[in-house]
Formats: sequence, C-alpha cells, structure tokens
Amino acid sequence: MPEICKPIIVVSRCLGFEACRYDGQMLHESLVQRLKPFVQIMTVCPEADIGLGTPRHPVRLVRHQGEVHMIQPSTGADLTADMRDYLVGQVSSWSEIDGFLLKGRSPSCGPGGVKIYHGIDKVTGTEKGADMFAAAVSQAFPHAAIEDEGRLRNFHIRETFLMRIFALARLRQLMQQPSVAAISQFHASHKLLLMCFHQDMMRQCGRIAGNSDGLDLAQLMRQYAARFRETLQRQPSQRNIINALYHGYGWASDGLTSAEKKMFVDAVEEYRDERVTLATLQLLLKSYVLRFEHAYLGSQYFLEPYPKALFDLTSSGH
Repeated sequence: MPEICKPIIVVSRCLGFEACRYDGQMLHESLVQRLKPFVQIMTVCPEADIGLGTPRHPVRLVRHQGEVHMIQPSTGADLTADMRDYLVGQVSSWSEIDGFLLKGRSPSCGPGGVKIYHGIDKVTGTEKGADMFAAAVSQAFPHAAIEDEGRLRNFHIRETFLMRIFALARLRQLMQQPSVAAISQFHASHKLLLMCFHQDMMRQCGRIAGNSDGLDLAQLMRQYAARFRETLQRQPSQRNIINALYHGYGWASDGLTSAEKKMFVDAVEEYRDERVTLATLQLLLKSYVLRFEHAYLGSQYFLEPYPKALFDLTSSGH
C-alpha cells in the first residue's frame, strides 16, 4: 500500500493543546496524543477566539423566541452575533477538512448532548443538541467525520471514526491528481472497506468508477467522490463486516486446507459472538496475502484501514 495520507482534522484546543477552558484547565486525551504523528491538526476554541478571557464566566445556549442564543448568564452578555461572525470567518477559511474531534457537551463546540436552556432568566426546562460551532461545520462539511472525545472512548465508535478520516484523506489525495485509471484502482482497493459501510452503495461506487456512461474526468471524479463520501456516512454493521471478511477469504480460499478453512469460519463465528476482535480476522487475511502472494487481497485497505499504532482495545462501553 502507498504511504499513509494524513487526514486533516480540527480538534478542540483544550484537548491537550492549551489551558483555554472556562476554568483555565486543559484536558489530556490519549487519543489526541496518539493521533499527532499521523494527522494534520488545526485547533479551535470558539470562546477564546471571540475574545473571552481565560479563565472566564461560563456561557450557555438559550432558545429564545425560536432561535438559539449564546448567553453569559453572570454578565447578561449576548454573544450570539460575535459567535456567528466568528463562525462565518473561520469556516470559510477551511477548504479541506476530513474530521472534527471536539469537546463533548461544550456550549461552544460540542457536537451533541449540549444543554440548550428554555429561557434566559427563569429556566423552565432544557433540551439537548449541537452547539453553534458544530452545527456550522456540519453544514459546511457534511461528509466530514465529527465526534467528541467522550464518544471516542468507545472502541467501535473510535474505530469507525479512524476508518472514515483516513479513507476521506485518501479520497482527497486522489482528487488532487485524478485519472480514470486512478479512480478505478482506488475503488478496487476500497471495495471491502466500503462493503462494511453499505453493500449496495459500494456497488454504486463501482459502477461510477467503471464509467460506463463515458463521463469526462471532472464529472467522473465529482460523482465518485460524492457517492464514496455518502457511503462512509453510513454506520458499519457487523453483518456487513462479516460479509466483507468472507469476500476476502473467498479470493484466497482455494489454496487453504479443509482445516484452515474451518479455522477461518470458526474465527468469524467467534467475532460474531464478540469473543475475538476484527483485527484477528484481518490478521488471518493478511497471512493469506503473504502465503499466496495475493496482490488484490493485499491491496485492500480493509486489512489495515488506519495505522496500527492507533489500534487500542480499551473501551468505555458507552
């Protein structure tokens, strides 16, 4: 496989880069530290970036007359206009973003689970949603992977996030120097990976890459990129992953003994019952690549969708 293409991700500045939280603290996230050698990071702290000091009085989101405002209760300041101006300038300054790793439940950059109060003075209730920053980047970069640090403590959510940002980075690299042959080869090497996300959409990507409609290169690249990104928006299912495993196995199974075939099938069932990880099955497929010098199976990013150094079995379970 070619050299790893580094994803471009935006990370909340308080997650290991600067003590810029409202209470003057900085949080240390092990995933962020492990990511640093493998990604290009840009940091944001919307509250600090609009000029609020550190430490500072907390802000909150308030739904008032049908619109969400950012209010600083201790001072009564309405920071909504300042935040909107900041968002317009910040988002327009970015052209290529593969993912966002944001501080969960933050009123200024939380992608979900953020409290939105019903009223400025007497609070009669709350709801939960995304903050103004997360809503803006979701609209500007609808296909980027967006998660918060809390959710990424779950193994399965973290693995999907990593799969997405590295696949999107490789797509971005393809788009810089596209050709009909390069698009076809790119799709061939991502076939099993896309199958994990959605099998029919994987086939749709394949039909576009085959270019039976005779599109010009710009149209072909545009259509393929749109469908590839849309496919990655789906959630990988265990059923689809097992199907991808069996597809890869089928390409190399003719050379296996009956005992080796049984071992693979048994391992898949153990994966189905969550007694072994996907990495166990990927390693078995890699062994077939080496044994049979199977170039096509070896070209599949499914076998190593992100750098091995980022693999971590720990999980919050939530």
